[in-house]
Amino acid sequence: MIRSIYGKTLYDKRFFILGWTIGLAAIAALLVSFYPAMHQDDALGGLVQNMPAAFKGLIGSLADLSRFDTYIASQLFDIRLPLIAGIMAIILGIGLSVADEEKGELRTILSLPIGRTKLLIERWLAMVTILAVTLLGLLAGVYGVVPFIDGATIDMEIMARLVAMTGLMMVAFGTIPFAIGMISGKRAAAMAASVLVIIGSFLLSTFGQAVDWLGNYEKLSLLHYFPAVDIVKDGIDGKDAVVLGGITLVLLVVAIVVFRRRDVA
Repeated sequence: MIRSIYGKTLYDKRFFILGWTIGLAAIAALLVSFYPAMHQDDALGGLVQNMPAAFKGLIGSLADLSRFDTYIASQLFDIRLPLIAGIMAIILGIGLSVADEEKGELRTILSLPIGRTKLLIERWLAMVTILAVTLLGLLAGVYGVVPFIDGATIDMEIMARLVAMTGLMMVAFGTIPFAIGMISGKRAAAMAASVLVIIGSFLLSTFGQAVDWLGNYEKLSLLHYFPAVDIVKDGIDGKDAVVLGGITLVLLVVAIVVFRRRDVA
């Protein structure tokens, strides 16, 4: 018998965990398998030269394709993975925060000998655990294909940096809808804020390099604080980690304070 909200949440989300873990593993394996073609000299040169400047952020620098570690950073961890994993985190955050209240089951749960703070924290910890497990699938996808690709090697320390910052960013993306859902009890509010953040981050980080007026607001993008290629070359910038961690912590604290007092439907 499952005796905690944390354990029950993980059990209820077992198929979500399995599906997204396999999905991230497949995406990672696919992009790793493209490395031999992508890192060849001038493989994408003609394409990039004829591409509008506003779209070059989707491919990144051609120089980053020559080494496997920077290739992985620019083609998997930069933009693509944050967008896909961010959507996953948002779906999870919304489901864990408002689903029971929409079904009218939250009052019943709170009638049990469990405090509101404990309920919120255990669900948030379950979300963090689920995101961490899916990242293991990502690692399995990368390292499952690497032995079969000539010249594909990456230092474990570098991969650890990338995964750690990916996890921190995913938690931030997931905490936004989770906190708003707990604060308001409204799926629409949590969804609207999440879509604004993730789509806004994507547009600012992708097109801000070429569109001057967008570039002025690029620091408002969560993706700005996950410069994957720079993490490979120079390590993690502590300021980026502080921003992502700070957003998560502030939202979590506000959610706890408000959820403890609000009327639950």
